[in-house]
Amino acid sequence: MSERAGSRNPGLSAGGDEAVDGRRCRSLLQAIDDGVVVADADRQVTFANERAATILGCSRDDLVERSADECYRDPVDEHGTSLESVAAAFDRAYDRAEPVHDRIIGLRRPAGERVWLSVNAAPQRTECGDADGVVFVFEDVTDRRETAGDPEEILGRVSDAFYALDEEFRFTYVNGRAEELLQASEDELLGESLWEAYPEAAEIESVREVFRTAMETQEPQAYECYYEPLEIWVEATVYPSETGVSAYFRDISERKEREAEQREIRRELEESEERRRLALEAGEMGTWELDLQTDGSPVRSPQHDQIFGYEEPLDDWSFESFLEHVHPEDRDEVERRFERAFETGRWAFECRIIRADGEQRTIEAQGKFHYDDGDPVRAVGVVRDVTERKRHERYLEDAKAQLEAATEAGAVGTWEWHVPDDEFVTGASFARTFGVDPAAARRGVPLERILSSIHEADRDRVADAIQSALERCGEYEQEYRVRSADGDLRWVVARGHVECDADGEPVRFPGALTDITERKRAELELERQSRELETLFQVLPVGVVVANANGSLRRANETATEIWGGDAFDLESVEDYEQFSATWAESGEPVEPTDWTMYRVLQGESVTEPNIYEIDAFDGERRIIMEHGKPVRDADGNVSRAVVTLTDVTERRTYERALEEHRRQLSTLMDNVPGMVYRCRTEEGWPMEYVSDACRELTGYEPEAVESGRVSYGDEIMVDADREAVWEEIQEMGNDGETFSVTYRIETADGDRRWVRSYGRGDFEDGDLVALEGIVSDITDRKRLEEDLKASNERLEQFAYAASHDLQEPLRMVTSYLQLLESRYGDAFDEDGEEFLAFALDGAERMREMIDGLLEYSRVDTRGDSFESVALDDVVADVREDLQVRIDETDADVTVADLPQVRGDPSQLRQLFQNLLENAITYSGDEPPRLEVDAERVGDEWVISVADDGIGIDPGDAERVFEVFQRLHTREEYDGTGIGLALCRRIVERHSGEIWVDSEPGDGTTFRFTLPVV
Repeated sequence: MSERAGSRNPGLSAGGDEAVDGRRCRSLLQAIDDGVVVADADRQVTFANERAATILGCSRDDLVERSADECYRDPVDEHGTSLESVAAAFDRAYDRAEPVHDRIIGLRRPAGERVWLSVNAAPQRTECGDADGVVFVFEDVTDRRETAGDPEEILGRVSDAFYALDEEFRFTYVNGRAEELLQASEDELLGESLWEAYPEAAEIESVREVFRTAMETQEPQAYECYYEPLEIWVEATVYPSETGVSAYFRDISERKEREAEQREIRRELEESEERRRLALEAGEMGTWELDLQTDGSPVRSPQHDQIFGYEEPLDDWSFESFLEHVHPEDRDEVERRFERAFETGRWAFECRIIRADGEQRTIEAQGKFHYDDGDPVRAVGVVRDVTERKRHERYLEDAKAQLEAATEAGAVGTWEWHVPDDEFVTGASFARTFGVDPAAARRGVPLERILSSIHEADRDRVADAIQSALERCGEYEQEYRVRSADGDLRWVVARGHVECDADGEPVRFPGALTDITERKRAELELERQSRELETLFQVLPVGVVVANANGSLRRANETATEIWGGDAFDLESVEDYEQFSATWAESGEPVEPTDWTMYRVLQGESVTEPNIYEIDAFDGERRIIMEHGKPVRDADGNVSRAVVTLTDVTERRTYERALEEHRRQLSTLMDNVPGMVYRCRTEEGWPMEYVSDACRELTGYEPEAVESGRVSYGDEIMVDADREAVWEEIQEMGNDGETFSVTYRIETADGDRRWVRSYGRGDFEDGDLVALEGIVSDITDRKRLEEDLKASNERLEQFAYAASHDLQEPLRMVTSYLQLLESRYGDAFDEDGEEFLAFALDGAERMREMIDGLLEYSRVDTRGDSFESVALDDVVADVREDLQVRIDETDADVTVADLPQVRGDPSQLRQLFQNLLENAITYSGDEPPRLEVDAERVGDEWVISVADDGIGIDPGDAERVFEVFQRLHTREEYDGTGIGLALCRRIVERHSGEIWVDSEPGDGTTFRFTLPVV
């Protein structure tokens, strides 16, 4: 079969303006009813039509130039499971350049509602065939997805006649359309055998064979036949199932009449075409020759002049004579054709002429020029009167148009495959269905072009069926899916037969095509919904009970059986409901038979407010159940079914009681929290969504006034001077996602000012801070104590500074006179006197050092420089340079890691490192000192360490070393004032840090302190 098919790949246009084509294409995409989105290879949206924007609930500008995942919010698959991304769901189209069909996904529009889409995705290719992106075509199937009903009610809505048979071919279901065609009601047919109810059908062997084959092979079978008792043509498809077969059939008598009419039209057309061909073959051509040098026509056939209306041959004929006979409207075109023929050497055209007798005819002219040394010297041609042929062609075109219009109106396409030439000729409706150019289809396209439009899952099966029909010279019928040029997927049924020559070789293969998309969709949707409903019915976490109109219980799922502790639903009427024992959960009163939800629903009531019963289940347990119910009505509005759902709420009721107790405890806790609990939006004015009753005591305002906005917390309660600083601090701290703490002042309803502390956390949506939740506590008394303590500390610092400063003068006097005694009378002292004088001078010097240290200690907070950005690497380098002499003298090894940039007082940080490094060198012991300076980030702090391998410190003295004038060694062992480490602590505390020491005697010492991260 494929050997007969040629390989053609015609383009949509030859040449033309690409920009115009692009605009036309986009206009077409805007006009179709499906959403269309085009994404490039980087998964960025490059085009979206208006329908796509409408379905997705946003503008086209919002879609274009964004990634697919930005356009598609909160994606889920057809089962409601969240998808990582929309793009990932179509990786097959992106990565493997393979199409994706009918993918169901759910998205959320910007307004928040869920929309369900059926998406087809196809790769977009460059001229070289490389994948260049993906085209998405989708439709909104939200209504279809959300519409669910009773399977029997759905079957009743199927437009085709439908009935179901069990394994013994007994009727188990008949829909309304089947009742009409079978001329019997469902009640008359249920339980009856098909062959007994319609014995004439049993006599048709082909019909019985179709049902038998479908049952045995479990594969669908189809047939057409004329059923004389009902006087109708029937088209039927039989589908097998585990419990029997289902038959879809319809009356195709009108279609058969149309097909007969079409065959008659086709026969008449073929006869007319044959008559026209014979007439043309029998006709004569007129020949002529023109001498271009003399402009004379020495040679013309008699038929030539007769064609132009001359009974007797003319003496003279020229090019001008010919043009005089050409119809005025065609004359310019004919002249242009001859002018082009001077370049090409040949001409061929049709035109109208006015004969000598005034009659208008149509001729066909062909010819060529003869040249001498490159110049045309002679023209030779033929003319033929094609008036009748043109008339027949117009007739054929009109007839074909009528046939195609009739075909399209009936959703039927026809074809004729000329097998030896592999020319597959179709009408426009057929061509459009298969995405083929209608003009090309009229001329004929290879069969392979038709097969390429068939769904890849059906293509091989259809090709095999065609091959089988060719080999058998027999009938052909197949159902399959076909994709049109715009990507639309349709279901069709194709029927035809192969005509063979005397040698048994296939010659012609005519047939007809019917679009069965709607029927097929209904079948597939019915099948899918039936499966889903049955699965849902069995796996629902709630019990479901269905009753007939007379109260007999039709079916119940496993959950309902479990709730009642056994199969208790084999009841024939409402009166049997007395066997169920229950009381009303709230009152404890017994439930009467007429109180049951099922009884009320059978009376036509929809029970939306649930009935809650406490039941005595058949397994001996007592359970609390909640029931809802709704009636199912027939076409006349009468109740035909009743559906009741049961939910075991025993645990829920227990949880509800526990929740109520939890709420009570929470309310008690809220009433006793030391402060006002709140939730506010992060907007100007801090609008409060909730404040606890403590608001009344804290602010003097009623909680309702603050929550409603009549009293603005930010504008009326918060003090103006603190408002901007609080806003900036909250925004900075809250955006970090950590808990925050901020203090500010408020003004109460009585005009009092209080200090408060707000502690809480931020609430984020999509990464944006939208609200704050926390507690506001009154810290007025604590703030007052802090201010008193601060003032006391300042006075103490001033006293220490004044005392140490005032001690400087008498100390200098004592030192000066001692030095005078040493210089003037030093020779007069004996050995003891010199020793006493040395002790006095040494004591004075140590006193001076202690006073200097005390002065520096008292000035840490009051005389420090302002904070700035400080590179600790540079600070330590300066300190090492200052200590270079000590380092060289002691042969110390100082290792410094990379240190961070911080904010601080450069001189005080330098003093800090100098004290710690000097301390490490001083207490190094007998071995050369080994010092290490390092830094490590821990959260929002830098932890700086200065470690040595010296004599170490007893852990019991780890706090004492930071106190003023506290020494662990005698002056004879180690020199010092006892202020250095105390000064380090003051410097670190001024920089909002902490300092501590880790050490063991003999194992070295590590001093660590923290500084905030910039």
